[in-house]
Parts: sequence; C-alpha cells; structure tokens
Amino acid sequence: MKIGRSLQELAGEIARQKVTKHDYVASTRAVEMAVWPQLVEAGTVPSVVMNLGDQGRFGIIGINDLAHDQIAEHVKIPKPYYERMRKEAPDLLATNVDRWFEKYPADRLLRTLDGKLRAFLSNSYRPLDNFDFASAILPVLADRNLEIMSCDITERRLYIKAVDTKLFKDVPVGYKMGDGSHRIFDTCAPAFIASNSEVGFGTLILETGVYTRACTNMALWSDGGMRRRHVGAKHHLTEGIENIDAVLSERTKQKTDEALWMQVRDVLNASFEPRHLSRRLERLELAAGNRIEGKVQKVVEVAATRFALNSTEQESVLRHLIEGGSLSQYGLHAAVTRTAQDAVDYDRATELEYLGGRIIELPQTEWEQISLAA
Repeated sequence: MKIGRSLQELAGEIARQKVTKHDYVASTRAVEMAVWPQLVEAGTVPSVVMNLGDQGRFGIIGINDLAHDQIAEHVKIPKPYYERMRKEAPDLLATNVDRWFEKYPADRLLRTLDGKLRAFLSNSYRPLDNFDFASAILPVLADRNLEIMSCDITERRLYIKAVDTKLFKDVPVGYKMGDGSHRIFDTCAPAFIASNSEVGFGTLILETGVYTRACTNMALWSDGGMRRRHVGAKHHLTEGIENIDAVLSERTKQKTDEALWMQVRDVLNASFEPRHLSRRLERLELAAGNRIEGKVQKVVEVAATRFALNSTEQESVLRHLIEGGSLSQYGLHAAVTRTAQDAVDYDRATELEYLGGRIIELPQTEWEQISLAA
C-alpha cells in the first residue's frame, strides 16, 4: 500500500485548501484562454492561462492538467491534438478554444486553488467539500477505533483508507512449495476506503476491501458500498463571473449536505459487520484454490492487456507473482496490489488496489481464460 501523507499532514492540507480555494460560475464568453509569456512551462514554451477578467479574484491564472482535460472535452478537441497544440503551439490552442467558447457559449463552474484553474465543470456539478467530507468520516473512524493505514490528497481526489485491526483473521492461501504439505496463511482484516473529488474526477466513494498484514497490501471491492455523483440543482447564474461563495452562505451549504453526510456515516458503520468480512475472506480462500494453469509470463501478459497495465507495471506484477510463490488467482491479485506500492502517484496506486479486488471477483469462466494462457 502506498502510504501518502500522515493524518496530521492531511488535515493541515485540507484546512489550508478550505480557505485558499475559490469557485466562480461564468459564461464561456466571459472568460478567455490566452498565452502568458511570463509563465513558462518546462522552460520551453509560453504557458497557456485562463483570464477571468476584472471580476475574478485572480484575473489571470494558470491551468492544471485536469482542467486542461476538461476544457478539451468541453470544446470537443481530441486530446492528442489538444496536447500537441499545448506543447508546440499554445497560441493556436488559445485561438481554437476561445473560438469554440464564443460560438457555443455555456455556463461553467470554474474551481481555483493556489492561483490555478483546477477544474472546468458543468454548472450542474454539486461541490462536496473535502473539509466537510473528512469531518463526517474521521469521527466514525475514531469511534470504531479503526486504524488509518494510508491517506492523501492529490489534485484529483482525497483518500482515507482504514483497517479494523481487531478483526484480523488467518486465511488459507495455498501450500508451501516443496513437499506441498504445509499450508500457507495470510492474516487479513476488513479495510475501508473513503474518497471524494472536488474537481469532477469520479464520484464520492465509500467502499470496502481486505488488508493483508504481512505484505501491507490492500485490495478494494466496488460492490456493497456507496457512490454518489456530484450533481444537483444548477447554481444561480448571472452574466459574467459570479463568486459562488458570495451566493451560498455556509449554513445553507451545510444544510444542503447534512442528509448526505448522515448517509455516509451510516454506510461506514455498516461496512464492518462480521458477515461482510466473512464473505470477503471466503472469496480470498476460493481464489487461492484457483491455480494458474498456463505459462506464468503469458498469464501476466494477458492480464496486463485486459486490465490496461503499462509495461513497467506488467514487469512488477510478474516479479511479485514469482517472488510470492502463490501461482493462483489469489497470487495474481496480491502481485497487483503489491505493485501499487511502486506506483508513481497515489491515484494510480489506488486504481491498482481496485484492480486487485476485480481479479478476486472475476467469474470462474473469465479467470480460466486468463489462467490457461500459453
């Protein structure tokens, strides 16, 4: 499991962002993409910026990668061409974007942080604040004496991953190589992930998984939890740019989300019921009995293609599968979740932990297609 930040560091960053971020609703006719020579990306070409005009708090601001992706999708410029213009001809990119902004005007939610546009969203997007989310989650974790094993906040998401260390159980996952008479056990406990995005990168997530103590791996399942889209009533709009913080009082925003946070706490409390843990551990034990029948390297290649692993991740999975010594569906899942520790960023590490869960949940026929690869 990739560790990320300490809980204290996470809390400090959430609090800092709460007072630093600002939101605006604007017609695309009221904003402008421009080339700003004073800002240089990688010391090569002038930076593309967003001009919010006189009504914006910052006027001219930078644009992060996620906001660029969202702008490209909105104006329907194919991402490879958008990125080529961004790197090689930023003036051409600004001209293209502004032309489509003007021709097809639309009201958008612009989310900013630290002098950058961090999200370019539909005006129906309902912001769920990380500060409120953490305030709903952390007291429940504390009440249940759950141990937070990993947490982080990236440009895309907030993550909190916790384990109930009181419920560790031994799970049979195979037999020792050699005489084959010594059974191998992993010690596992129920795990929980709470995740939120303020910038349109997926839904609010509350889901469960399993944590393995010996290798500190976590596999996450996407069933039986809660996912909530950030869509609600449209924001009140006026011409130009409007600061949402000036429209909605803190009390109004708190009341709007109060019912949701109650659901969040209820789902979290229900996630550690013994029956859920028993079902997870049964799946792990069944997966340990599903042997890899084909050539190990070929099996990993097939899995890499099926689950979109890059070449570095594929090599890491193969190495960890062989080193782990469990040539089974369980062993493949463990190799993938171990590879998560080597991921370049926390977002990708979490995606690999979900992939580990998907491998455990594969229907038997689909697993056989992978395991028989030769």
